[in-house]
Amino acid sequence: MTSYIFDFNGTLYQDTPMHKSAWREYFRRMNVPFTDENFYKYMCGPPNSAILRRFIDPDLTDAQVAAMSEDKEHIYREIILNDPALQVLTPGADDMLSRMQAAGVPCAIATGAEKANVDFYMDVLNIGRWFDYDHIFCAHRGIPGKPDPAIYRLTMEKLGYDPADTVVVEDALAGVRAAVGAGIKTVVAIDTTLGPAAFADIPEVVSVIHDFHNFDRFA
Repeated sequence: MTSYIFDFNGTLYQDTPMHKSAWREYFRRMNVPFTDENFYKYMCGPPNSAILRRFIDPDLTDAQVAAMSEDKEHIYREIILNDPALQVLTPGADDMLSRMQAAGVPCAIATGAEKANVDFYMDVLNIGRWFDYDHIFCAHRGIPGKPDPAIYRLTMEKLGYDPADTVVVEDALAGVRAAVGAGIKTVVAIDTTLGPAAFADIPEVVSVIHDFHNFDRFA
């Protein structure tokens, strides 16, 4: 049976605008210039450590990165908590995940999100309806962030997924590169972050979708 690994941010959950607002506010507090171009080029997909070291200081220690990252993610979570309209998954995702769960389709999440954010999603978005903790792989010290393929390799190794029979769903080029680097040959791209043209020349991207309605054709 085909296994499915979903990215979360910008894929199952359309939170790219919230991350953008949070980074803008965090950079404002740090007196660092923020541009939309830099956000979409450098900040969609890579881990916070890479973003902070690129734009703040390349010599930040791990402890400094952890503290600064939490400050930014606190802003992000507050944005979501303050607006119930933001506390929903991508259109069609609830029904799709419930159908896949009922059919026994193996599913996991591989995300660059911090564990504190995963706990937040469990609480606020109730993603535990479909995913146990041992099927959610997130940012962890020692695991390189996307586009490094480590998180996809780890997910497949821990869950016994075969790359030849695994479909990855991603919204960011860094995530697609990570999946392909892990040996996955079938990627479905969701175009809500970058638009469909961004994936046009990637052979492993077999389809570009805008939401999860009618996603059953991949199951």
